[in-house]
Amino acid sequence: MKNNMKSELSTATQTKLSNEMSLDEVAQEFESIFINQMLKSARSAKLADGLMDSEAYETYQSLLDQEYSKTLAKNHNFGIAEGLIRQFGNKVNR
Repeated sequence: MKNNMKSELSTATQTKLSNEMSLDEVAQEFESIFINQMLKSARSAKLADGLMDSEAYETYQSLLDQEYSKTLAKNHNFGIAEGLIRQFGNKVNR
């Protein structure tokens, strides 16, 4: 029974993944999220109060960091996406 559930889950996961996104796209998105968290942590380590500290500016900066992280994940080799693809590539059809 356990093997059947595992097989069904694996099949369902592969079908969903192939319908929505490829492993490459998912790995790149994960890398983007990871980079975004790094940028967010770096920004939270403020050394002094900024000139433009406001909630609107923080929202703008957060959205800008999301775009930076997507661009960095797509155009630069951090190796996270490649590691995920190596790890899960044989388990998921690409």
